[in-house]
Amino acid sequence: MLKDKNYAIKLCCISATVIAVITTIVLVTLAFTVFKRHDPDLVLYPTGLAKLQLDDFITQDTITSEMVMSIRNRNHGSFKFENTTSHITYDGELVGWVPIMADTIPEDALMNITAYATLRAKKLRENPKAINDIVSGSLNLTATATMRGKMSIMGIKKKGSVYTECHMTMYISEIPIRGDSWCWTKLEI
Repeated sequence: MLKDKNYAIKLCCISATVIAVITTIVLVTLAFTVFKRHDPDLVLYPTGLAKLQLDDFITQDTITSEMVMSIRNRNHGSFKFENTTSHITYDGELVGWVPIMADTIPEDALMNITAYATLRAKKLRENPKAINDIVSGSLNLTATATMRGKMSIMGIKKKGSVYTECHMTMYISEIPIRGDSWCWTKLEI
């Protein structure tokens, strides 16, 4: 009888240990795969630049141009963000803005958001360095934004922010005007 009781206790302890080891392995694997935070990828497509002319920079106080932001969420959770505004600077000086309307980026998905950038052309004309760049045919701008919201992974919601910095070059001496950009993003939860 005592032998059967000891055997049952040993079997129970071994089973509990095996279950604990398997659970630990599963949780560690999930932590390094599914629950690992990935920074989103962002690409800007300045689709409205082709409609602008060099004269617009000289004659207008503000210029509005359409752009498409292509955001790839590589996380296994959606990100619902609030309204935000991206600030456009030239040589450290605020020269424009891009309002970004609240939306949800689904998990592991690519989403395109259309937004409209407003540049203060008058402010650019007041900067001698900007005038030289405009005359030379290219203008380098920086856009920064902080998108605040909630990340939702398997029903668990947690506050988070995505910090974005995009460097853009507008080739305004070319017809049509075109632009290039590269962006850096950081997700913090």
